[in-house]
Amino acid sequence: MRRGIDVSSYQGKIDWEKVKPYIDFAIIRCGFGNNLRSQDDVYYERNVEMCKRLNIPFGVYLYSYATTLDDARSEVEHTLRLIRNKKLEYPVFLDVESKRQMSLPKQDLIDIVKYYCKELEKEGYYVGIYASLDRFRSNLDSKELDSFDKWVAEWSDDFSYKGKAGMWQHTSYEELAGIRTRVDGDISFLDYPKIIREAGLNHLSDLKYKKGDRLQLTGEIYEDSNALKVKEKVCDETVTIESVEANHPAPYKIEKGYVKEKELFKKCE
Repeated sequence: MRRGIDVSSYQGKIDWEKVKPYIDFAIIRCGFGNNLRSQDDVYYERNVEMCKRLNIPFGVYLYSYATTLDDARSEVEHTLRLIRNKKLEYPVFLDVESKRQMSLPKQDLIDIVKYYCKELEKEGYYVGIYASLDRFRSNLDSKELDSFDKWVAEWSDDFSYKGKAGMWQHTSYEELAGIRTRVDGDISFLDYPKIIREAGLNHLSDLKYKKGDRLQLTGEIYEDSNALKVKEKVCDETVTIESVEANHPAPYKIEKGYVKEKELFKKCE
């Protein structure tokens, strides 16, 4: 069981260095509604970069306003635009709580949420649904959504949802050093980083380099792909990557041998 927070522009400029000792993960709002840059969360990129810099595992959520499948399609595009190359170790969640959605016929809302989730899955992401306990027991109570993890908002000392839940938002009033306002507190029941990596999702294993890339190499060149025998040491030599094996991100094949990614920018001794 891991403890985290979910944040958006409402928390303003967060001092993540002060926050880090108190959390295991963060879920960051990337935006809301249709695919408009004006509807990107203004602190999203900063929050992502700080979590990356400090090695805080994170996922994202999009606040949904979709009332039609066309809206849902735009929200899919909005999410994908913002999460590409972000290396999410936690899921992508669709936040379903807007009043306009709650007034829809139940099946219409189910179809919208299912469409969004299925489209994100097609793109290789681990996706889930965020909503309140009441919504999961009413508007979103459907077997058609059972295959997706639920992130349940139930501000209580006890968790009572009986469905498939991966996370619990247990409070809206967490107070942490580094955040000037109150913030939601979350508990993850699952080891998402492990699950996502083992399933090959969220593009965590996508290769950083591709055939033909030119780069400055500082480190050791090996004779074979097992990287056991050093062929030579180089310092700041420009090389061209010859090939990259999809299932083995390192070592990389270069013009004169193999090199491990972690050594590409290693300082010469």
